Amino acid sequence: MNKEVEKYITVNYYKLLQITKKITKNHDLTQDLLHEVIIQLYQKEHINLKFYDDCSIKYYIVSIIRINWISKTSPFYYKVRREFLKYDSFISNVNIDSLFEVSEEQKFFEKQKLFDILEKEYSELTWFHKSLMDLYLTLGSVNKVAKHTEIPKSSIIKYIKESKDQIRNNVIQKLNDYNGYE
Repeated sequence: MNKEVEKYITVNYYKLLQITKKITKNHDLTQDLLHEVIIQLYQKEHINLKFYDDCSIKYYIVSIIRINWISKTSPFYYKVRREFLKYDSFISNVNIDSLFEVSEEQKFFEKQKLFDILEKEYSELTWFHKSLMDLYLTLGSVNKVAKHTEIPKSSIIKYIKESKDQIRNNVIQKLNDYNGYE
């Protein structure tokens, strides 16, 4: 990484974090996004900028942040966001805030516990259900999965619904057990 860029990041880290929060609308992955972009910058041997002033560096970094957040082909999407979206789709109807009666700063850790439970439950699906879910989450539609596997759409919909319901029910049960509810 260029020394000027490194110096800019060091001096303006919190400004970059605030910009990242605006780009992601204060999403749970805000800090992860910024850290991934910083890692990407460290891995670059040479950064092509005409001027190494603060405005040019800031524009360059903000552009990389925006691209990594929006693009479904970015390194950040493949490393972090795709997994987050996969697990988030299982609990889309669950009100997380009602499950955790904790302060705002503790919610982050509670959500991490939730995603750990989700990851465990997802890994415990049968090989068929897990393979089908992986394919569905990667390709993005039942039609594409049907073309790829030659399994009828109605069957795919049934298996995906079974997988989601199983994971959702197990997660809710474990969260209720965790919180002492019956």
